Amino acid sequence: MRSFIKVCAAVLSAAFILGGCGSKTGNENISKGMEFLEQYDYQSALDSFEAAIVYNEDNQLLYRGEGLAYMGLGDYESAKSSFLKSISYADHITGLEYDTNYYLAVTYMKLGQYEEAERIYSAIIGLEKKAVDAYYMRGCTFLKQNNYEAAIADFEKAFSLEPDNLELVTDAFVEMQAAGYAEEGKTYLEEFMSSKGDDLEDGEKGIMYYYLEDYENAHIYLDAFVNGDDPGLSLILGKTYEKLGDINYAAVVYQTYLSANSPDAAIYNSLGICLMQQEKYAEAVDAFAAGIELGDTGYLQELKYNLIVANEKMGNFSQAKTMVNEYLTTYPDDEKAKREADFLSTR
Repeated sequence: MRSFIKVCAAVLSAAFILGGCGSKTGNENISKGMEFLEQYDYQSALDSFEAAIVYNEDNQLLYRGEGLAYMGLGDYESAKSSFLKSISYADHITGLEYDTNYYLAVTYMKLGQYEEAERIYSAIIGLEKKAVDAYYMRGCTFLKQNNYEAAIADFEKAFSLEPDNLELVTDAFVEMQAAGYAEEGKTYLEEFMSSKGDDLEDGEKGIMYYYLEDYENAHIYLDAFVNGDDPGLSLILGKTYEKLGDINYAAVVYQTYLSANSPDAAIYNSLGICLMQQEKYAEAVDAFAAGIELGDTGYLQELKYNLIVANEKMGNFSQAKTMVNEYLTTYPDDEKAKREADFLSTR
């Protein structure tokens, strides 16, 4: 739940766990809405929450659910508004308000309102001094605001609270890399690897080598997992082969996982990208579409964009044009999509 995408995905997972909050007598429409969220049917969920308003059901619960549905649709402005309404109906601080504030902070991050997100994470930390996710995400907000020293302080606090958490360290590295501090980020990877030594399992070593850009060692430690059931390891193994230039085998890794395990949006996305590089555009369309069907909010935007590109590469210009216009109504600030729309307008 650490990286920004993972937080967005984990938000809805947490919502499903808490979905029972709307199950008491008199909140039937809220309960239905939460069930639709579990099925990633966001529009039906919204319809249920609208009905909950009409029938005077619990305002805090229904607006929280409405916010989650808007998040699933990628409408973060509306999600923010709904979460604020939900919080306004809280009489005092509860677990429900606590997690709603997490969701609200995610919408602020998505909207580029980093100071507002920082404020919420700071409030959460004020209530819970060991809130690892809040320290980590506040560090991300500081990076977005070019406050490197504050970001590092928060990351290091998070590391101290969960010193054995490999995912936490690698996700922090990814954020630092994106902010232009890759070399500084690598020191945390190296320190983690050095401190854990022989306690690291092969898969963990492979992951560390991948992020350290030592792809030869990464594949040595990860190859044994090609027939495994861990989507994270399969994803890193495939990406390792992509970095080594073996796109064909990377695609095999992804296909092997999907043929034997539960579907995974991230793996469908990576498979589709590999298939496009192989100029297998029809297969790429199928992969992206299958990923979208899963409704995973963490990858939904990327999958939808890639599906547009795959259709364009196939020569399905009319369909791609319709899709990009729909996409931009949901993600109006995506510059890549705007350029794609301009290109398609000439076709």
